[in-house]
Amino acid sequence: MTVQKLIFMLDDEEVDFKEVAGIIEYDGAITANVLRVANSAAFSGLSQIRQVRDAVVRLGTVTLLDILLIGHLRSMRIRAPHYNLSEDGLWLHSAAASLAAKAIVQKSRTARGLQLATIAALIHDIGKLIMVRYLNADVPSLHEVCQEQNITLPEAERLVLGCDHAEVGAAMARKWSFPEQITDAIEQHHRTPLEENGPTLDTVMLANEAAKLVTAGMEIEGSDLSPALADHCRRLALSPESFQLVCSQTAGWLADLKKKYRIRS
Repeated sequence: MTVQKLIFMLDDEEVDFKEVAGIIEYDGAITANVLRVANSAAFSGLSQIRQVRDAVVRLGTVTLLDILLIGHLRSMRIRAPHYNLSEDGLWLHSAAASLAAKAIVQKSRTARGLQLATIAALIHDIGKLIMVRYLNADVPSLHEVCQEQNITLPEAERLVLGCDHAEVGAAMARKWSFPEQITDAIEQHHRTPLEENGPTLDTVMLANEAAKLVTAGMEIEGSDLSPALADHCRRLALSPESFQLVCSQTAGWLADLKKKYRIRS
C-alpha cells in the first residue's frame, strides 16, 4: 500500500513532501533505511538528516520508490528452478533492469523525465515471482522446455501453464491499481510485434535486454544490435554507442549493488 500511494504521488508535479513523509514515517524499517541512504556518501549534504521529511526532500520520490521496491524484492528472495534462476537471480535481473532504465533516461532525449520507467523496469518480471510461489513441484522446467522445443520463455509458460508471467504481472498490477504506463510495460515487455509503443515501454524493453547482457557478463558491439533493439534505440534517440554506454553504466552500478548486499555471483 505504501508503494502504491507513492507511485501515484510521483505522477504529481506538486507533490507534498510532508504528505510523503507522513506515509512512511510510521514504518520503522523503511524510516531507518531512508535515513541511512539520505546520510550516505551518495546523498549526504552539509548537515546530517534526522527527520524523515528532510530525507524525503533530499532523496526525492524516485529514489524513495527504489529503496522501497528493491528492499521488498530483496526480502522475497526465492529460488526459481523452473526458470533456471538462483535465489538471487530474479532480484538481480530486476535491479539490473531498473539501473539500465535509469541510464537510458539519463542518455535519451526521448525518455528524459520518464521517472515511472525505472519503476516499471524494476517490477517488469513480478509475474515470475508470483508464479514461482505457486508452481507445483511436478511442473516441468520451463527452461528445459524452451531448449527442447526451441521456443521462447513466454511460449513455454503458455504451453505448460496456460498463461505467461507478463499476463500474471499485469493482472496483479491492475489489482494493485498501478499507473497504466507501468501495467502496460509489464504486460507487453515480451510482445512482438508491439501493438503500440511509447517511450516508457521502449525504455523497459531495452532495459530488460541490457540487464540480460549485463547479468550474463556479455558485451555487445553497436553493429550487433538486433532489429528489435535497434528499433527501441531509434525511437529513444539512442545511438548504438549510447546503448553500449548504458550497458557499461549498468554493469558498474550493479557491481556496486552486489557489493552492498554481499552477493558474489
